[in-house]
Amino acid sequence: MLTQKIVGAISDAIYHRKLPPGAKLNERDIADLYGVSRTVVRQALIRLSQDGLVEISPKRSSSVWRPTFDDAFELYQMLLVLESGVIDQLIKSITPDQLKTLRAHTTKEKAAFEKGRHDLGDKLGREFHELIISFLNNATLTQIHHHLRRREALINAMFRVGFDYCQLRGEHSQLVECLEKKDADAAKALLASHYNLVIRGYRFDALVTPEVDLRLALAL
Repeated sequence: MLTQKIVGAISDAIYHRKLPPGAKLNERDIADLYGVSRTVVRQALIRLSQDGLVEISPKRSSSVWRPTFDDAFELYQMLLVLESGVIDQLIKSITPDQLKTLRAHTTKEKAAFEKGRHDLGDKLGREFHELIISFLNNATLTQIHHHLRRREALINAMFRVGFDYCQLRGEHSQLVECLEKKDADAAKALLASHYNLVIRGYRFDALVTPEVDLRLALAL
């Protein structure tokens, strides 16, 4: 129970950019903050490393995963391959109710950005892709996709320059139209364009990791 609490707190801090890539995660400091043993903290860090969010060195020092350009490219390539395959399957089976659900979701995305709630818009944007995956009712596929999306969130936190390409092009709404028309080729071309544009919106400068107050980052 304590292990899961620490996993959840660190994960949330990473996704909300309170723990930037490269930030040190000292076992002793975290153990003191939570009043637990270092063994409990180590178990939490190992679990986070299995999710690809934390790196543990041979000397057992831990830090938030710092992705490279190649990591980002390979991740989006994998997402494109996986989601293109899902589109091929979904074209055959998508229902009017599922299309209605996707349209309602894109409406929420647009409203969030129009109100300046960009963090919410980003979250809804990621959930759009998760919705599409969920329509196949394949637990293994959903798990793999969720794992990739967690890593994508960290890459986004590190490299994104603050320009919303999805808002500019309205690609999620266009993708729904392609699914409704059962045009798999157009949907996959749109998806490829989307991911190419996303990665072009990142700045891969060498960043210096700032000093982080773990107590504040973990909301303690």
